[in-house]
Amino acid sequence: ADGVIPFAIGSDTGDSIRKPAAYCGCVGYKPTYGMISRYGLFAFASSLDHVGVFTRSVEDAAIVADVIKGKDEHDMTSWDSSDIHLTEEISKKRPFKLFTIKEILESPEMDQDVYEAYQKTISLLQSHGIQIETVSIDKELLDVLPSVYTSISCAEATSNLSNLTGIIFGPRGEGKNVTEMMKDHRTKGFSPLIKRRLVIGSYVLQRENQEKYFVNAQRIRNRIVNIMKEYFKTYDACILPCSGHTAPKIEDAKDMMSHTSAILENHMVIGNFGGFPSISIPNATVHEMPTGINFTANQKEDAKLLNLAYLCEKWLKEKEEEE
Repeated sequence: ADGVIPFAIGSDTGDSIRKPAAYCGCVGYKPTYGMISRYGLFAFASSLDHVGVFTRSVEDAAIVADVIKGKDEHDMTSWDSSDIHLTEEISKKRPFKLFTIKEILESPEMDQDVYEAYQKTISLLQSHGIQIETVSIDKELLDVLPSVYTSISCAEATSNLSNLTGIIFGPRGEGKNVTEMMKDHRTKGFSPLIKRRLVIGSYVLQRENQEKYFVNAQRIRNRIVNIMKEYFKTYDACILPCSGHTAPKIEDAKDMMSHTSAILENHMVIGNFGGFPSISIPNATVHEMPTGINFTANQKEDAKLLNLAYLCEKWLKEKEEEE
């Protein structure tokens, strides 16, 4: 955000590239699942983890992703994307048809100024010939997005981080036996946030709880992904605000899991559920702070997605210069 570096590589399991980028006035791009190898990344939730980029423009995101994407023998989930040329495709003129989701926009947590900035961008896109329609998704499904994410991600994290015992990795814990040493290491070595996640993950994976929590979470994830895929047959991408407010103050941030269940603040996890490419770009300054707008497209349609984001970014800058 300060312009010190041209780009940064990060990981996105729920929205951890796209929402920080929106809060800081940067571009945050999470490609299709497996497009960029995760080799070298400490796994958190393997079915949700994506490697992506932070940049200062959509074009830079395309350039960086073009260089680092591709099949990697060290990552079995990576795939051959050599026929996808993000930078070459970025400035094409395509007719776009987008959808936005009624239940998310109607969230009571939405700041009115953020909403108005989003609506102005919708009008701007429409003035350039982009069709945008509002669709509906069962609110009961959307309301459980945070719970589904917590169940799946914590369960996978518990499994992935089980090797962090202080014996194989990390500083050796104290104790009279291996169990005590592991307990001491994990007590001292993990923050309250990580401890909570591992406790939840262990609970979700217990034999008597698996069907109720973990398996049901996977069923709901599958339903949501199938709904999105059905919409992607008609529409090129989904457009939504990244958040209903600007970035929280540092002193208000705590090392704990979020208590909010607002779908407005958690909808970008859908991109991780389906492995969909998703990008956040700066939208407007509200209360002297950046806000962002998010586009999500169908799997492997990254070139189309970045093309859309590039055009939107271009039109927003032109409008800003006019004003």
